[in-house]
Amino acid sequence: MAFSIMGLLAVVLEFFRGWLWFIGLFLLLDFALTFYFLKRSTGCRTCWVLPAYVTIGFGVFIFILSMITLPTITKSSWAALSGIDYLALIGASIGFGALFAILAFPFILNLLGIRSRPRPDNTGQATRTETPTPPKAPPQPAMTEKVAD
Repeated sequence: MAFSIMGLLAVVLEFFRGWLWFIGLFLLLDFALTFYFLKRSTGCRTCWVLPAYVTIGFGVFIFILSMITLPTITKSSWAALSGIDYLALIGASIGFGALFAILAFPFILNLLGIRSRPRPDNTGQATRTETPTPPKAPPQPAMTEKVAD
């Protein structure tokens, strides 16, 4: 059973068994935040680029962190790793980086993704629709000469 699919799944289950409640709670919070963002973002301009870049950066950070810590967590050392172990370590680190990036995306989206509501066209100031015409001066009375008697 050491190298069968069931054996590998049993090892992975034992590795994550203590964290399953936390992972389930985190996934529930993740879905709630996603739906909250979708509800809150109606009528707003959403910015997807900045949260995507921050999420990718977070995934790269987790990748590097897991590259450093996974041998220690599995009670191994860097000296004990051989050729195929490095490939497994890189693959697991890529998986952890992608997983945590996907899980962190709704949090980062809610923090950085919504800009202010779009301004309406009228800003509260009075605007004229046609050009103003200069006011006409009142007619001047005709000058009449006074005749001396």
